[in-house]
Amino acid sequence: MLKYIAIIITTLFTVSCNNGTTKNQENKPEYTPEQVVEQVIEPQKKEPKRSLEEMAYNEVPFLNLDESELKISDFKGKRVLLNFWATWCRPCVAEMPSMNKAYEILKGENYIFLAASNERISKINGFAQKEKYNFTFLKADDEFRPFNIRAIPTTLIFDTNGEVALTLTGSMAWDEKEILDQLKAIK
Repeated sequence: MLKYIAIIITTLFTVSCNNGTTKNQENKPEYTPEQVVEQVIEPQKKEPKRSLEEMAYNEVPFLNLDESELKISDFKGKRVLLNFWATWCRPCVAEMPSMNKAYEILKGENYIFLAASNERISKINGFAQKEKYNFTFLKADDEFRPFNIRAIPTTLIFDTNGEVALTLTGSMAWDEKEILDQLKAIK
Protein backbone atom coordinates (compact mmCIF):
# COMPACT_ATOMS: atom_id res chain seq x y z
CA MET A 1 0.00 0.00 0.00
CA LEU A 2 2.81 2.44 0.93
CA LYS A 3 4.48 1.61 -2.38
CA TYR A 4 1.39 2.77 -4.33
CA ILE A 5 1.08 5.97 -2.27
CA ALA A 6 4.76 6.78 -2.91
CA ILE A 7 4.28 6.20 -6.68
CA ILE A 8 1.20 8.47 -6.73
CA ILE A 9 2.98 11.26 -4.81
CA THR A 10 6.04 11.02 -7.04
CA THR A 11 3.86 11.13 -10.17
CA LEU A 12 1.90 14.13 -8.91
CA PHE A 13 5.13 15.96 -7.98
CA THR A 14 6.69 15.25 -11.40
CA VAL A 15 3.57 16.36 -13.27
CA SER A 16 3.20 19.53 -11.19
CA CYS A 17 6.86 20.48 -11.68
CA ASN A 18 6.72 20.01 -15.45
CA ASN A 19 3.22 21.33 -16.02
CA GLY A 20 2.90 24.99 -16.89
CA THR A 21 5.20 27.49 -18.44
CA THR A 22 7.90 29.68 -17.10
CA LYS A 23 8.02 33.43 -17.58
CA ASN A 24 11.26 33.32 -19.53
CA GLN A 25 11.09 30.08 -21.56
CA GLU A 26 13.48 31.24 -24.25
CA ASN A 27 16.15 31.97 -21.63
CA LYS A 28 16.47 35.59 -22.75
CA PRO A 29 17.71 38.13 -20.18
CA GLU A 30 14.97 40.31 -18.72
CA TYR A 31 17.11 43.45 -18.88
CA THR A 32 19.46 44.72 -21.54
CA PRO A 33 23.03 45.57 -20.49
CA GLU A 34 22.18 49.26 -21.02
CA GLN A 35 19.28 49.05 -18.54
CA VAL A 36 21.50 47.41 -15.94
CA VAL A 37 24.17 50.10 -16.39
CA GLU A 38 21.48 52.81 -16.05
CA GLN A 39 20.34 51.37 -12.73
CA VAL A 40 23.89 51.11 -11.41
CA ILE A 41 25.06 54.52 -12.60
CA GLU A 42 21.84 56.42 -11.86
CA PRO A 43 20.06 54.69 -9.00
CA GLN A 44 16.70 55.99 -7.88
CA LYS A 45 16.99 59.49 -6.47
CA LYS A 46 14.83 59.05 -3.36
CA GLU A 47 16.54 58.11 -0.14
CA PRO A 48 15.84 54.68 1.30
CA LYS A 49 13.47 54.63 4.25
CA ARG A 50 15.41 54.48 7.50
CA SER A 51 14.41 52.28 10.38
CA LEU A 52 13.48 53.87 13.70
CA GLU A 53 16.81 52.72 15.13
CA GLU A 54 18.73 54.66 12.46
CA MET A 55 16.84 57.93 12.90
CA ALA A 56 18.13 60.90 14.81
CA TYR A 57 16.20 61.34 18.03
CA ASN A 58 14.61 64.55 16.80
CA GLU A 59 13.28 62.80 13.64
CA VAL A 60 11.49 59.92 15.38
CA PRO A 61 7.75 60.11 14.69
CA PHE A 62 5.20 60.21 17.49
CA LEU A 63 1.43 60.43 17.20
CA ASN A 64 -0.69 63.18 18.71
CA LEU A 65 -3.91 62.02 20.31
CA ASP A 66 -5.69 62.95 17.06
CA GLU A 67 -3.25 60.47 15.37
CA SER A 68 -1.39 63.15 13.41
CA GLU A 69 2.39 62.75 13.29
CA LEU A 70 4.72 64.89 15.34
CA LYS A 71 8.54 64.98 15.63
CA ILE A 72 10.87 66.86 17.96
CA SER A 73 12.28 68.57 14.86
CA ASP A 74 8.86 70.22 14.43
CA PHE A 75 9.87 72.43 17.36
CA LYS A 76 13.12 73.72 15.88
CA GLY A 77 14.38 76.69 17.86
CA LYS A 78 12.55 75.62 21.01
CA ARG A 79 13.68 73.60 23.99
CA VAL A 80 11.73 70.37 24.43
CA LEU A 81 11.15 68.28 27.53
CA LEU A 82 10.17 64.76 26.38
CA ASN A 83 8.94 62.58 29.23
CA PHE A 84 8.44 58.83 28.70
CA TRP A 85 5.73 57.47 30.99
CA ALA A 86 2.77 55.07 31.31
CA THR A 87 -0.63 55.22 32.98
CA TRP A 88 0.20 52.17 35.12
CA CYS A 89 3.49 53.68 36.36
CA ARG A 90 2.87 55.25 39.77
CA PRO A 91 6.07 57.37 39.83
CA CYS A 92 5.22 58.63 36.32
CA VAL A 93 1.74 59.71 37.32
CA ALA A 94 2.98 61.11 40.67
CA GLU A 95 5.44 63.50 38.96
CA MET A 96 2.88 64.94 36.52
CA PRO A 97 1.43 67.65 38.81
CA SER A 98 4.93 69.09 39.35
CA MET A 99 5.67 68.71 35.63
CA ASN A 100 2.51 70.70 34.88
CA LYS A 101 3.65 73.44 37.29
CA ALA A 102 7.09 73.51 35.65
CA TYR A 103 5.41 73.75 32.25
CA GLU A 104 3.40 76.77 33.41
CA ILE A 105 6.58 78.40 34.75
CA LEU A 106 8.70 77.65 31.65
CA LYS A 107 6.23 78.05 28.78
CA GLY A 108 7.29 81.70 28.41
CA GLU A 109 10.92 80.54 28.27
CA ASN A 110 10.67 78.84 24.86
CA TYR A 111 9.86 75.38 26.29
CA ILE A 112 7.58 72.64 24.98
CA PHE A 113 6.58 69.77 27.29
CA LEU A 114 5.67 66.39 25.75
CA ALA A 115 4.60 63.22 27.57
CA ALA A 116 5.02 60.07 25.45
CA SER A 117 3.50 56.71 26.36
CA ASN A 118 3.66 53.47 24.39
CA GLU A 119 0.12 52.55 25.39
CA ARG A 120 -2.94 52.68 23.12
CA ILE A 121 -4.04 56.16 22.07
CA SER A 122 -7.45 55.57 23.65
CA LYS A 123 -5.80 54.80 27.00
CA ILE A 124 -3.55 57.88 26.84
CA ASN A 125 -6.46 60.06 25.74
CA GLY A 126 -8.66 58.80 28.60
CA PHE A 127 -5.92 59.70 31.08
CA ALA A 128 -5.33 63.13 29.48
CA GLN A 129 -9.02 64.01 29.54
CA LYS A 130 -9.39 62.93 33.15
CA GLU A 131 -6.29 64.72 34.50
CA LYS A 132 -6.40 67.93 32.41
CA TYR A 133 -2.67 68.68 32.31
CA ASN A 134 -1.56 71.48 30.01
CA PHE A 135 1.33 69.73 28.26
CA THR A 136 0.98 67.58 25.13
CA PHE A 137 0.41 63.83 25.35
CA LEU A 138 1.80 61.58 22.62
CA LYS A 139 1.76 57.96 21.51
CA ALA A 140 5.28 56.55 21.16
CA ASP A 141 6.48 53.46 19.38
CA ASP A 142 5.68 50.29 21.34
CA GLU A 143 9.30 49.85 22.37
CA PHE A 144 10.28 53.53 22.72
CA ARG A 145 12.69 53.05 19.81
CA PRO A 146 15.40 54.33 19.23
CA PHE A 147 15.60 56.03 22.61
CA ASN A 148 16.75 52.89 24.44
CA ILE A 149 14.46 53.61 27.39
CA ARG A 150 15.05 50.99 30.06
CA ALA A 151 13.03 52.52 32.90
CA ILE A 152 10.18 54.95 33.18
CA PRO A 153 9.82 57.72 33.87
CA THR A 154 12.75 58.86 31.75
CA THR A 155 12.99 62.38 30.41
CA LEU A 156 15.09 63.79 27.57
CA ILE A 157 15.67 67.52 27.33
CA PHE A 158 16.39 68.79 23.82
CA ASP A 159 18.18 72.09 23.22
CA THR A 160 17.12 74.62 20.57
CA ASN A 161 19.19 72.73 17.98
CA GLY A 162 17.20 69.54 18.53
CA GLU A 163 20.08 67.78 20.30
CA VAL A 164 19.70 65.89 23.58
CA ALA A 165 21.20 68.14 26.25
CA LEU A 166 20.12 66.20 29.33
CA THR A 167 18.71 62.77 30.20
CA LEU A 168 17.01 62.21 33.54
CA THR A 169 15.82 58.82 34.80
CA GLY A 170 13.33 58.48 37.59
CA SER A 171 10.59 60.61 39.06
CA MET A 172 11.37 64.32 39.52
CA ALA A 173 9.93 67.24 41.43
CA TRP A 174 9.93 69.34 38.26
CA ASP A 175 8.83 72.54 39.96
CA GLU A 176 11.75 72.65 42.43
CA LYS A 177 14.08 75.63 41.99
CA GLU A 178 17.20 73.51 41.31
CA ILE A 179 15.54 71.59 38.50
CA LEU A 180 13.93 74.70 37.02
CA ASP A 181 17.34 76.45 37.06
CA GLN A 182 18.89 73.45 35.33
CA LEU A 183 16.18 73.49 32.65
CA LYS A 184 16.54 77.24 32.13
CA ALA A 185 20.30 76.83 31.67
CA ILE A 186 19.83 74.66 28.57
CA LYS A 187 20.23 76.73 25.44
